[in-house]
Amino acid sequence: HHAFYTYRLLETIPELKTINTWGAFHHERLDGSGYPFHLSQRELPAGSQIMAVADVFTAITEDRPYRAGMTRKQAITAMEEMARRSALNAEIVSLLKANYDEVNETRKKAQRTARQEYGEMKKRRKRLVRQ
Repeated sequence: HHAFYTYRLLETIPELKTINTWGAFHHERLDGSGYPFHLSQRELPAGSQIMAVADVFTAITEDRPYRAGMTRKQAITAMEEMARRSALNAEIVSLLKANYDEVNETRKKAQRTARQEYGEMKKRRKRLVRQ
């Protein structure tokens, strides 16, 4: 339900309208099969379509506790299939494919940074709890 609640929470802040739309619609699919609003391509701004591709890319390429991330070949094949089924924008998937190494390195770096920041936050919390 996070996409719906993102929309509801941020719609009260007019200055975040663009960010709200992009974030809330990132699970929508071009063929209308996505959620939470079942919007189609003509109703989805380019930013939402970019975020949808980025979200799928991250979800399938990063390691998760329950599985390893997909290889480059597997990820591209999966995303191109989603584009063929009109779930993702084929042009954006093509741009990702053309810049795969750079995008993937950026993803890895951001995840390393987030993991480090999370670990530091946990350490600070433990120190505060002990006090």
